[in-house]
Order: sequence, then C-alpha cells, then structure tokens
Amino acid sequence: MQGVPQLATPSDADVISAERLVFVGGGMAAHGFCKRIVESSQRSRFAISVFGEEPRPAYDRVNLSSLLAGRPESELLLSPKEWYEQHDILFHTGRRITRIDLERQQVHDDYGRVEPYDHLVLATGSFPWVPPISGVKSPGVFVYRTVDDLEAIRRFVDTRNAKTSAVIGGGLLGLEAAKVITDLGLATTILEVAPGLMPRQLDAAGAKVLKEKVESLGVDVHVTRRTKGIVARDGKLTLEFENAEPAEVDIVLVAAGIRPRDELARQAGLELGPRGGIAVNRSLQTSDPNVFAIGECAAVEGQVHGLVAPCYRMADVLAARLSGEQVEFVDDEESVELKLLGVPVITLGKAIGESTSGVVVTHAGKDGYRKLILEQGRVVGAASVGEWEDVNLIRMSVAQHKRLWPTQRVRFARTGTPFAGGAGLPIQQWPGYATVCSCMGVTREKLGIAIAEGHATMPELSAATGAGTACGTCRNMLCELVGQGAETVHLRGNKAVLVTSVLAACLAVVLFAMPPIPFAASVQDSWRKVDLFWRDGFIKQVTGFSLLFLMLVALLFSLRKRVKRVSFGDYGWWRAAHAVIGTTMLFGLIVHTGVRMGSNLNFSLSLTFLLLSLVGGLAGIASSLESKLSGDSAMFLRAWRPKLTWVHIALFVPLPALLAGHVFSVYWY
Repeated sequence: MQGVPQLATPSDADVISAERLVFVGGGMAAHGFCKRIVESSQRSRFAISVFGEEPRPAYDRVNLSSLLAGRPESELLLSPKEWYEQHDILFHTGRRITRIDLERQQVHDDYGRVEPYDHLVLATGSFPWVPPISGVKSPGVFVYRTVDDLEAIRRFVDTRNAKTSAVIGGGLLGLEAAKVITDLGLATTILEVAPGLMPRQLDAAGAKVLKEKVESLGVDVHVTRRTKGIVARDGKLTLEFENAEPAEVDIVLVAAGIRPRDELARQAGLELGPRGGIAVNRSLQTSDPNVFAIGECAAVEGQVHGLVAPCYRMADVLAARLSGEQVEFVDDEESVELKLLGVPVITLGKAIGESTSGVVVTHAGKDGYRKLILEQGRVVGAASVGEWEDVNLIRMSVAQHKRLWPTQRVRFARTGTPFAGGAGLPIQQWPGYATVCSCMGVTREKLGIAIAEGHATMPELSAATGAGTACGTCRNMLCELVGQGAETVHLRGNKAVLVTSVLAACLAVVLFAMPPIPFAASVQDSWRKVDLFWRDGFIKQVTGFSLLFLMLVALLFSLRKRVKRVSFGDYGWWRAAHAVIGTTMLFGLIVHTGVRMGSNLNFSLSLTFLLLSLVGGLAGIASSLESKLSGDSAMFLRAWRPKLTWVHIALFVPLPALLAGHVFSVYWY
C-alpha cells in the first residue's frame, strides 16, 4: 500500500473559513458528487477531502473488463489526480478509514491520523458477497470487483496456464465475470442456483432465451446448480454440488452478488436498513444530521441500489442540497442496458415481480425475446434479450408511462414493436421499418441504404428513392437526414384538400345516417318540381351518367401519383382537384338518389361509395396535416395515411362491377 500522497492544499485562510466536507470512499458516487459540486456557486463554502482505499482515484467499474483488451488503466479513470488538485479537492488514495467518532465529528484512518469534519459523507460502496460454502478461500478462487482483482485473476491464469474455469453466479456480475474469464481464453461454465440467468431482472422465458444465446457462444450454463464446497487438489479445484456430479476446473470466480459496506456505520451506531445498508431519508441524511450516505452503501427508506445510475442521482441530489437547493432523491425504476457476453440485455422500469397488477405482453422471434409490462393500459416496464432497435422509443414510453392501445399490443405480439412509425425521435434514430415518405412508401431503412450508396444531398436522395417526389411534405426530413438546412415546403392546394376532405368525411357519415328525402305529398305540392329529379327516368339517367363521368375524371387525376410517366402539372393542384371532384360526387349522389340507399345490389353500391368517400376524406385530412404537425401526432399520421390510401383503393376495386350491375339492371328491367 502506497504512502500518503502530498497533494496541493487550499490556503489556510480558505480552510479556516470553509466547512469541512469529508468523503469516506473514493469511487464513482464520490466522483459524481465532486463533479457536481465544483459546478455549484456554493463550491467555495467547502473544504473537500476524499479518502479512498484503492491506490488510484475513481475509475469506471462498469467497463473494468476493457483492460483485458489492452485499454490503459489511465483511460479508465473518471478524472485524473490533477483534476482534483485543480479544484482544491484533497484526494487521499490508499487510505482506509477505520473508525467514525460521531460525538467529536472525526474520522480515523489506518495510519492513525484523525480528520475532523463538519459534514461527513459515507460512499463506501459494496463488497462481493461470497456464499457460505467450504473452500472459498482456496488458491485459485477469486472475486471480481476491482482493478486489483482483475490483475490477480490475469496473473493466476498466466502463471498456472489455466484452461478451464467456473463462475458461481448467473446474475449481472456473474455474466460480466464470465466475459472476463472467457476473454482470457478459458473454457467457462456458469453455475446459477436459480432456475434461470439474471433471476432478478428476467422472467423464465427471457432467461431461457438468454441461456440459449450464451450457450451458443460456447459457454456452458447450469441452472439450479447448488454448490456446497470447493476442494483444492493437485493444482486443480473440484466443485462439489448438492444436486450434481463434481466438476474439476483450474480457476473459480465467485460473482454471486454484492452487499453494502455498512460496517463503519454499524460500529459508529448509525441506524441501518432492514436488509443492511446505511439508513438514509430522501435527503440522503442518516440518523446523525451531520452524516450522509450515497451510492451502494445507502439504504434509501430501506431500498439499496446496486446500479450506477441511481448512485449518480444520489450524488447530484446531495450536491444540490448542500448547495442550498430543496431537492430529494426519487426512486426511479432501475434500468439495465448491457451487453453480457456479447448478448444485449435490457430491462427498463418495473420487473414483473414488482408489478402486482401488471399485464404482460410478449414477443418471441428470431430477433430474441421482448416483454412489455402494462398497468392500467400504460407501459411501466420492459425487458429484452437480443437486439432491439426500438429501445429509445421503449425507454421513453416507460419513463412517461405512455398508453399502449389494443392495436399496438397486437402489433407488438406479432412483430416485436408496438410502433407504426418513429414517434417523436429525430429521423436519424427512427427504426428501419418506419415510413418517412407515406406517398411513395419509402422507409427509413431504404433511405439509409441510399445514403450509404453515396446519395448525400436531398435532391440525390429524393431521386434515388422517390421520397419527396409526390406531395413533398417529407422533404424537410430528408434534409434533416443528410444534414442540410430545412427546405420550405409550399404545397399548392393543401388548404383546398383539407376543407373538401373534412366536408367529404362528414357528408358521407350524414348521408348514411339520414333518412331519404320525402317525395311531394300531392301533385299540387311545389316540392313536386324538386322531386322530379328522383321520379323522372331521363333525369336520373343524366345525373347517373354525370356521376360516372365525375368518377372517371377523379380517377384520372389520381394517376399523377400512381403512374410515374404522368409528371406534367403541379402535384398539389392534381391532388386538390381529385379531392374537390370526390366531394362534388357526394352532392351528385344526393341529386341522383334523394338519399335512397336502395336494396340488394343498389344498397351495396351506395354503401361502397359512401365508405369510399369517408376513407378518402380521412386520407386527405391526414395528407394535408402531415407537414403541419410534429412529434407523435405527425408520426401517427405518416404511419396511417398509407393504410387509409390503400383501403380507399381497395374500396374502389368492386365499384366498377357494382356500377355495371346497376346499369344493366336498370336497362334490362
């Protein structure tokens, strides 16, 4: 253990006037606090001292295994020693605090030195939990927690020429330890006492998929395997089990979990949590008002947090409170997003065991296993094993507890995603299947391929894919995708499309619901001059063939979009003309029928025409609003507009046959 470092110290005047803030523990939580406090306007109030046991400042423990790939240890440091010196923070490496004197407000270290404090923060972290099995202290049995642990494992493997290994524990730490030992070139077996891997985060189905993926990488996995002892014999380690035959390996890593380091608090008489950890309130204050605790050692109202994100949030909250802000720590649901042995594993929000009234929707396919947890129809949790390109959208949905509609549940169970489009994310983060150009059916994936092929400007991208060549409302997104400034899109006739589409949709519903227009009650009734339109055979022929002519003209105007060779004229006006003619036909239907739907064939014809007008109106509304809306609403419209258009086309398909039957029946009979 190295000696006490001689770091730059604040001036005597500063020390006398400042409040003495002492940190016990120099890990990631302490570093997070230091980063936040130096940015505070209240930094000058405190003289900060940090005592860390390890011979180095705080480092990235999450990416510890990257050292095996040749990454220098200096790159793992969250901040170099010089950073602490520059900000007048005394960081004492290699010094362990052995006792806290609450009455005198002092801490004692293993050098026999005493450090007084005004505020004491315990950030002692956690230690690897080793199951009570015999032989765990045998040579060749290691825990995996620190840089020194990793170096000791590597030295042992090199000096003993180890070839086989076993990892006791199949949770997050166990899978990370298995990666470490696999990266060293050893054959590895994972031993988990629970029925599945990652039992705290995954249900049985997810754990089964993870096990299969891990085994496909050449790692043996044994679940429900209860280890009772380790016997060292002739340079080998024999693992003995309660429910299986013994197994012989060269090295054993114990990664069965962690426990909060609360021994200093226990000795000092501070209150502890019901399951260990230093008891703190949401202000992160212990039972002593001058002592605080953050990180893995803290039990916030009984809950101990073992992941990095909540530990950093605690650091932020404490720095804010000591700076005078009135904030409290909030227990957000813990999330895990890691690649374990190369397999992406994600858990967001609540786990299934934490949701007493939750409804689970699952999807299992070649892309892996995915699960959503719903409470009262809203997304409160998610989990996946395997790649999930929608993870940004899912994370946002969990954080905001977004509602998941029945159609989205069906889509998720069938396809693995509840989203029809890219929601409110930047287009660069949209999933590949998301529709960007709803007119031409161009997806984000197709645009990405075109960009990779060298189409790097908006006009080139548009020409290569067809996106933006019809209505043009997606051109801004194409500009965003290639990094150009937004292009102003003026679509002619857009207002006419919106007004006539709304009118058509409303009129179609009204015509279906309203009763027929009555005939005149007598020959003297003046209304008889009006109902002549529905009584006179010749007039009905004129109005009927006029409707047929209008339908053909409307069909002609739709060719501007459907047939690529038809390119003359402005698309916006063609679209507006199609909408106006379609709406005019509804008024023509009133003149022709007097709102009489008829029966049998005539009823089918009238109903099909009204549905055609209704869906066409809805498609027109969606089309005209696409460029006006943003976020979820715009993406919803872009996803549904093509569907409405195809339903509109599908409804038109039987119309010629129905019309032919109608005309034939009139002239035949």
